[in-house]
Amino acid sequence: MTQQDLLCVAVLVFAGTAAAQELPDKPGRELVQVICSECHPPTKVIGQQRTRADWQAKVTEMLQEAPDVTQAERDTIINYLAANFPKKVNVNTAPARELREVLEISDREAEAVVRYREEKGKFKSVEDLRKVMDPAKANPDRVVFE
Repeated sequence: MTQQDLLCVAVLVFAGTAAAQELPDKPGRELVQVICSECHPPTKVIGQQRTRADWQAKVTEMLQEAPDVTQAERDTIINYLAANFPKKVNVNTAPARELREVLEISDREAEAVVRYREEKGKFKSVEDLRKVMDPAKANPDRVVFE
């Protein structure tokens, strides 16, 4: 392989990595790119998983010295991050507290999930989960079945 071939391969690999490092094109993306890039690459969040509360705490921490960023803008950033980089929870092993925090469900629903798996065995799908909790909150992007 010639030096030119190696250079071409390196460029292609770099281009593929850069493309994979794109933020999801969803509402709030542009604001995240503009505001967050003042301190770090906005793609720094890729691969991170946090609950809404954790994203809120992180955004508050990061923007504590940015009084020109409005509360509405902060909320947009939090909503974008929470929707696109959510923490995931194993519904077959997580304690009720973790289910409540990650899935943003009530204590009663979290206990129902734990009780169901103790009585009937592991959940196998989101459809199984929707039998015991608010179907709208059984978000397939936030659950794993291991």
